Amino acid sequence: MTFHFGYDEVILFDFWKISTIGGLIGSMIGIFILAMLYEGLKYFREHLFRQAIASMQYCANVDKNNITDENKQMRMSMLSKDHVIQTLMHMLQMIVSYLLMLIFMTYNVWLCLACVLGAGLGYFLFGWRKSVVVDITEHCH
Repeated sequence: MTFHFGYDEVILFDFWKISTIGGLIGSMIGIFILAMLYEGLKYFREHLFRQAIASMQYCANVDKNNITDENKQMRMSMLSKDHVIQTLMHMLQMIVSYLLMLIFMTYNVWLCLACVLGAGLGYFLFGWRKSVVVDITEHCH
C-alpha cells in the first residue's frame, strides 16, 4: 500500500465508487464535513457531560427526616437518561472515527487531506472552548 493521487477509488462500500474528478471532489467535501462534525461531536459530548455534572447538587449535611426537593442529593445512575445518551453518542463517535480511519487507509492523498483538513477546521471551530487539556477518551482518527 502506497499513497497515491488517483481518483478511481472505492470508498468504504461498493456503492461509493468514484471514477471522475467530480466524484472525487464531492467525496472530499463529504469526508471534510464528516471529519469536521466528528470534532463537533467530541466537543458536544464533553459539553453534555459538564452540564450533567454541574446540574448535580452535592449536599453533605442533609437531615434524613427533612428531605425536600431543594436539598435532595442527585446521584449518578447507570440507567439514567444522561448516561444512555452519552453511551449512544460514544458509540456514534466510535463508528465515525473508524470510518474516517478506513477512509484514510485508502491511502488516497486527496481523501487523506480531506480527513485532516476537516478535523483541523472542526477542532478550530469546536475545540477552542475545550476545558480539558488531555482527553483520555480520545479515539483514533
